[in-house]
Amino acid sequence: MTTSLFLRDGSLVVPTDFARGPWRPDALHGAAVSALLACGVDVPGWTPVRITFDLLAPVRAVPMILHAAPPEGGRRVVRQTVTLLEGDRPVARAQCLAVRRAELDLPEGVSDHPDPFGEVPVPDLDRPRRGARNAIGWDCFDGSAVAVRGLRSTALEPGAVGLWVRLLVPVFEGEPTPGIARAAAAADYASTATSARLNFEEWSFMNAELSLHVAREPVGPWVGLVGTGMVQPVGSGLSVAALYDSAGRLGQSAQSLVVESRQPVG
Repeated sequence: MTTSLFLRDGSLVVPTDFARGPWRPDALHGAAVSALLACGVDVPGWTPVRITFDLLAPVRAVPMILHAAPPEGGRRVVRQTVTLLEGDRPVARAQCLAVRRAELDLPEGVSDHPDPFGEVPVPDLDRPRRGARNAIGWDCFDGSAVAVRGLRSTALEPGAVGLWVRLLVPVFEGEPTPGIARAAAAADYASTATSARLNFEEWSFMNAELSLHVAREPVGPWVGLVGTGMVQPVGSGLSVAALYDSAGRLGQSAQSLVVESRQPVG
């Protein structure tokens, strides 16, 4: 059985059931799309420090083309655009900014930051949430490809949601998944802080974009999120999260959400 988000078929990338999303069975999960685009970033010797992911149209579960433009820039900073196309039509795009990698001898303690994940043992992150399939009605990313566990910590502020997130399958079968792709997939779950304010059966809160900032490349198998969220009666929401991994504070993310009622109008 295939155990990856995507397969390669010549110049095409082919989604598997692991990549499908929770809103409709023929469309992909935002986390799977973000991880795919992040895998397309190709800047050896540079650290991807910011990637902005834009979903330009519903990303359907069909074969697509992943195209990475050549990096351009100067001695310290380069930029690269990665586009996902269905035929000739762009459906998602990532804009990456990367900084030249260096080895610095920083003063002691300057890289230390409070870490709520360092205070508690790492939970079991080997199994997905199988209940997701029953709630949604089809095999999908949430129920097969990712392990998500809640963080219990006194360091969390009121209204904040802490999560451990681990991608359980590679983006491509037989290929290692870059740390930045795992961080992109995990950051999509920052919307949990917004969705906690709404009933899943009555409301949808689809992300329209994801902005990911990291100070270094992620390490270890999991990414931790401490997120806060807000919704407004104009049809939009915002989720923001601080990101961590086994080495401590990693970066931050933000998402703009499209908030809609699941109840038919009229």
